[in-house]
Amino acid sequence: MKNKAPVLKGKNAKKGRETSRPSASFSRQREKRPEPPGAAVRRLKYVLAILMIIVVGLGMEYFWNVPVLFRENRGVAQISLDQAASEGFTRTDEGLLLTEDKGTISIGLGGAYVDRFVYHFQYDHLLNAKIYVCYYNEYGEADPDQDLLIEDRNNKITQSSSLNIGKRVDSIVISLDKSQLGETGTRQEAAEEPLYITGFEVRNVPAFNWYRVGFFWVLLGLTAFFWLFRGYLGRHVEAGFLAVCLAVGSLTICALPANKVGFDEETHLYRAMGLASFPSGMNINQTVFALMVPNLDSWPENQPGSAMEQELLRDYLNENGNYKTGEIHLEPQIPAGTIPAYLGQALVLKLCKGFHVPWGTMLTLGRFGNLFCYAALMYFAIRKTPVGKVIMAVIGLMPTSLFLACTYSYDSWVTGWIYLGTACLLKEILTPEKAISWKSWLFILLCFLLGCAAKAVYAPLVLIGLLLPAKKFDSPKKKIIMRTGFVLLLLGLLASFVLPVLIAPSATGDTRGGDTSEAGQMSYILGHFWGYLKILFGNIIPAMPKMLFGRDIFSVQGHLADSSFTWLAMGLAAYAVITDTRSAAGRGLGSWQKVWIFLMLGGSALLVWTSMYIAYTEPGRVVIAGVQGRYYLPILFLFYLLLNSRLIIARIKNIWYHTGVLAVSSLLLLATLWQTVIVPMCM
Repeated sequence: MKNKAPVLKGKNAKKGRETSRPSASFSRQREKRPEPPGAAVRRLKYVLAILMIIVVGLGMEYFWNVPVLFRENRGVAQISLDQAASEGFTRTDEGLLLTEDKGTISIGLGGAYVDRFVYHFQYDHLLNAKIYVCYYNEYGEADPDQDLLIEDRNNKITQSSSLNIGKRVDSIVISLDKSQLGETGTRQEAAEEPLYITGFEVRNVPAFNWYRVGFFWVLLGLTAFFWLFRGYLGRHVEAGFLAVCLAVGSLTICALPANKVGFDEETHLYRAMGLASFPSGMNINQTVFALMVPNLDSWPENQPGSAMEQELLRDYLNENGNYKTGEIHLEPQIPAGTIPAYLGQALVLKLCKGFHVPWGTMLTLGRFGNLFCYAALMYFAIRKTPVGKVIMAVIGLMPTSLFLACTYSYDSWVTGWIYLGTACLLKEILTPEKAISWKSWLFILLCFLLGCAAKAVYAPLVLIGLLLPAKKFDSPKKKIIMRTGFVLLLLGLLASFVLPVLIAPSATGDTRGGDTSEAGQMSYILGHFWGYLKILFGNIIPAMPKMLFGRDIFSVQGHLADSSFTWLAMGLAAYAVITDTRSAAGRGLGSWQKVWIFLMLGGSALLVWTSMYIAYTEPGRVVIAGVQGRYYLPILFLFYLLLNSRLIIARIKNIWYHTGVLAVSSLLLLATLWQTVIVPMCM
């Protein structure tokens, strides 16, 4: 008979089991699975793609410089003041002084190739000039009727203007008019400032342009990304949104000048810096302060016109900006509801302060805080929503939407949180078979609170929560509490917006609107209520097409030029609305649900227009001033969902559908960036 192994009991049994277990390292080795077939090939493919992108991008930059590389007059040619023929100027030791009301300077170049023409000046104001370039046409003849006219607007800081020409030039004429110097309200002062033109040069020098190379790399990188990951994008359109948003957004931020470019950007920078300087307050000098208030030093209509001017501006700000021990002490009073909206920007600015980053560079880096918050919020919103994923991605990648995320602003924060709250709410509404948890309910309230606290005009959207089906609630008590919560949040948000105006209206409104008065405007509204309603709808209805489908909501780029590709944006939006009919919940919104949502959207629109009528429009005016298309972005997704019909079925695989839409969105963004930023500011 074989001897049986002893039976261990109690603690000894436990020890026996423990000693019989394999070691942790052995377990990890045993659990390690073999590499999937083709993984090494895929890694090699990705590495080769990256290398090709880098090499091809550099090659494109080389070919861009070919027109300059082999020119006989390659180099920098200085042109003396004596070689220029002038009228209205007097020759002095400092240079050519503008002494008449109008003056011209003509420089003959005899058909020489000019890549860039640079002129230097001394002037303590905004220099606005007209440059006439008489160039040789395709037949090698100078034709004055084909003069290239350049409206050259220069800021106070750079004291140099670099003009990109790239043609064989017969002559260049600089035309100045004292009545056009400066800006409205400062013309007289600008005309009295002495203006000297101090030198000219022709620069035919090959230049490695990081802005241009970055553009090529992003273009090629996104092309490769769409092709290599098209299968993944077919399942996760939100990943494609994130890639496009971060790639094009980062390039945009790097290419934008260290200057005010967005609407009210000085106010948002002031608040973000104030939050980053809490609790000690800001100690800044005039160079830093000039970017936080409307100021001629950062006048948004006079932006750097080339990469050289951008470098001069950033160098000036880096050398002169003091944001730690300056003579100006400020403790900004930031509206409580807007504080969360600046956290991302303030965090980056705080880190920059800790690492002693120069002011000009810090100004650029702070914008990344806004972009990252927007990208994250929209990513999770697109991922969460059961319907309209492509519609939301398309809206989020419109030129205006991304531009707002690339500047100091709280608009993208508001849109991101409202979209995330809407996505969570839609998921609950369209899955009636699953009870809503307290956690989900609280998160939805938090999303709308964070989104609407900065702009309470969107508070009516909270009442979409009343569409939650009765079967979503485990008990009548839970139903009452949750629905009451939506109503109380609405009342709280409206109280922060409406009550101050009703109880104690200010004697003045937003001074940018002119002679505004909240008290005066309220007297008109309350005294002529039916007349006000007529004015209100008389302004809203005619503006709806451009606010919901047109240039104002798709193409506006702050103080920069508007995108020329509104037609493409409109077509893309229409395509998404018509074709994005899939629902992860297996159902869409019902007719009565759409009616309720429409009423809540209408309520938000009425509050937007009324707020601008009270704060931004002079009392008694019948045209409401200040309403911009960007104010419709937080409600645009739901509005497009109302137009969406499941009667139309797009029989196209997601692998091509998602990839195609993202590719067109990228093309739209890059074309807009090239037109509004790269060419006019970075060449």
